[in-house]
Amino acid sequence: MAKKPPVSISVQISRVVVVTAAIAVALTMMVMILVAALFARSAAQQRANTIAELIAANADVPLVLKDAERGRETLSALANSNAVLSARLIDASGAVLVSHVHPRQAFSASQQNDASWSERIGDATEVTARSPVVNRGDALGYAEVTLREHYLAQALLGFVLSASAVLAAMMLVWAAIAAPIGRLLTMPLTRFAEVTRRVRDTEDFTHRVPATRVLEVQRLSEDFNAMLQVIQRRTSEVQERNKQLAQMAFYDPLTGAANRVLLLDRITQLIDSHSRNEQPFAIIEFDLDDFKLLNDQLGHHVGDAFLKAVSHRCKTELRPTDTFARLGGDEFIALLPKVGSLDNALTVAKKLAEAVHAANHVHTLPISCTASMGIGLYPADGHSTNELMARVDAAMYEAKAAGRNQVKYVSDVVHSEELQKG
Repeated sequence: MAKKPPVSISVQISRVVVVTAAIAVALTMMVMILVAALFARSAAQQRANTIAELIAANADVPLVLKDAERGRETLSALANSNAVLSARLIDASGAVLVSHVHPRQAFSASQQNDASWSERIGDATEVTARSPVVNRGDALGYAEVTLREHYLAQALLGFVLSASAVLAAMMLVWAAIAAPIGRLLTMPLTRFAEVTRRVRDTEDFTHRVPATRVLEVQRLSEDFNAMLQVIQRRTSEVQERNKQLAQMAFYDPLTGAANRVLLLDRITQLIDSHSRNEQPFAIIEFDLDDFKLLNDQLGHHVGDAFLKAVSHRCKTELRPTDTFARLGGDEFIALLPKVGSLDNALTVAKKLAEAVHAANHVHTLPISCTASMGIGLYPADGHSTNELMARVDAAMYEAKAAGRNQVKYVSDVVHSEELQKG
């Protein structure tokens, strides 16, 4: 069996509105028709009673004398109306003295089965009245009249037809306005659903359900907004925690420079991209000369301050696309994408050496810490991360062994220059 597609609340409300309106209007029309029929029958009964009383007032003589001819004259004179179907004079024994039947009498039983609706509605106004015939206190019999008010039947039929037309018109009107009413009633829920979809699609928990005057939806909206607020706060806490974890995982906690993990990852990315863009890069590694003396004589807090100053000043000399990392202790590395010549790398190295020298303002020793540097280029000086790093590291230690405050290149022609006067 195929599963029926879901139906929106607005459509369901529209259907309820139409059905409810139809039932209400139909019941109202039925009650009004019933009341009209009762009034019509009551009016017909009153007229029948009046005619029966008039006939009874003039029927004493025919009943006393058993004069059927005079009785017929009496009935003809008083019951000669289109509304009167039949009239009879009945004596005290129950025998019919005389009867009068209008030519347009009611249908027979077989004919009534095929009667039109107008005739059937006319039956509602067909009534019978009896009035006793009394002479000097003696009951002589009674007069009986059967009456049908045709104009009341026609009026009742017109009322029924009018009510049916009104019902049909109102059904059309309700069918036309049911859909807008359904949308209006479900608008708070529609807005609620829109917010939930935006939250789901954007994962942005700052959205809120707007206020509404529907009490139940308003309470639901308040609870949902409170839940979004909690989720937003928890999400912010998680994001902040993840940010802290990322900072701890990829950055040096003392200086804020990149750590070895982040540096090696970025070198690997540059090597991988070289096959596509063939862009070289340079690495400058340096070690701080005489840092151990500074740290031992003035304490670790001064040594930490100096390392922070070195990191800060060196990063200001580099481009946003460059990476400045601390490998540990007093060793640092600058990764320079798109730098493919030794001259350009040397220019950056001199700026870094000046930054190291400028950081000496944090201590009071008569000596100044300098930097011993090693410079390597990719792909000229190594084809892998480990190979390039090992050669740059060796060049740096060669510079340190050569008298410090020097720079050494990883190349076929190794030469050195004095970077900074102590």
